[in-house]
Amino acid sequence: MTVRQALALGLVTGMLAAGAAGPAFAAAGPSLIGAYQVPKHLAVDDAPFGGVSGVDYDPRTGEWLMISDDRSDKAPARFYAARLAYDAGGVRTFELKRRVVLRREDGTAFPSTASAEGERADAEALRVDPLDGQIVWTSEGDAARGFDPSLRRARPDGAYQGRLALPAGLAFDPRGLSGARPNLTLEGLGYAPDGRSLWLSMEAPLIQDGPVSSVRAGGVSRITRLDRRGKVLAQYAYRLDPVQVAPGPGLRADNGVSEILAVDDHRLLVLERSGVEIRKDHFAFHCRLYLVDARGGQDIAARPSLADGGVKPLAKRLLVNFDRLHGVEAGNLEAMAWGPRLKDGRRSLVLMADDNFDPESPSALLVFALGAGHR
Repeated sequence: MTVRQALALGLVTGMLAAGAAGPAFAAAGPSLIGAYQVPKHLAVDDAPFGGVSGVDYDPRTGEWLMISDDRSDKAPARFYAARLAYDAGGVRTFELKRRVVLRREDGTAFPSTASAEGERADAEALRVDPLDGQIVWTSEGDAARGFDPSLRRARPDGAYQGRLALPAGLAFDPRGLSGARPNLTLEGLGYAPDGRSLWLSMEAPLIQDGPVSSVRAGGVSRITRLDRRGKVLAQYAYRLDPVQVAPGPGLRADNGVSEILAVDDHRLLVLERSGVEIRKDHFAFHCRLYLVDARGGQDIAARPSLADGGVKPLAKRLLVNFDRLHGVEAGNLEAMAWGPRLKDGRRSLVLMADDNFDPESPSALLVFALGAGHR
């Protein structure tokens, strides 16, 4: 499909200019080269496609892996393998290949929410380990049943391979006085390019770190760098945006980090997502992409609470405001990954929306190009 054809179908929009973001980025900022709406009602291996909350590209196989946050209600907790083809002219093809069931320690699938016992997985992020090809994925935990947020390793076939220890402060407190807030935990995950460390981001502030974002002010979340065994190397404060639009009376709204991605050894892309309820159980989403640099950032790993102030959050630079993409309905963006370089040498960046299996919600797949292409 050419750009001209895609424009006629409403799939591709033009270029987006943003501020310069360092030597790895073109002076004009990220350029949107493709915007594709994944068809509804796709299925593979008897599992409906949807709920994509994390994505990563596996250079060993050429496949894209997409994890679903379905809590085993529509099919067992899983990720999908797909083929995605695009170039500087837009998205060419998207093809689901198979589903992979995520397994518990005993080899069984995770139970559904209707089950009377057992951990209900709430998968939110997935990465391919650049050193050994295994899968690393996060679950937001199951506070009601006493299961903390987790960072697990799996084989490419979904078989359990172990856990990485998490800082104790990111766990749930049964008393509700500190720690993670239910359903606002491990949303972002990214390996450093050399694979020797990885980054974790909390969606929202810990209880002891102050309130969640409101229309008036943004909360403070934590971004943590771990070594391959789970040892904390550093932790940083990240100031969230306020909720982007005030909800109507009696309706809900929030804002938090939905994904992160390492640019190099010290810089991260941070994806923020604000959900605003427009009518009961139906949301409009307002997403922004930022660049942060951890060099010179204040290490807060030893700080039990951030609510007393005196903490310098990471400076962030806006790269993309998705509300301003002309002709594109981005939706609930939760997944982000680097893809293969384009022929002109630029890096490709893929983002995907979580449609929550809602027929009215967009299943957007966006492709950006970053960096200066060769001539």
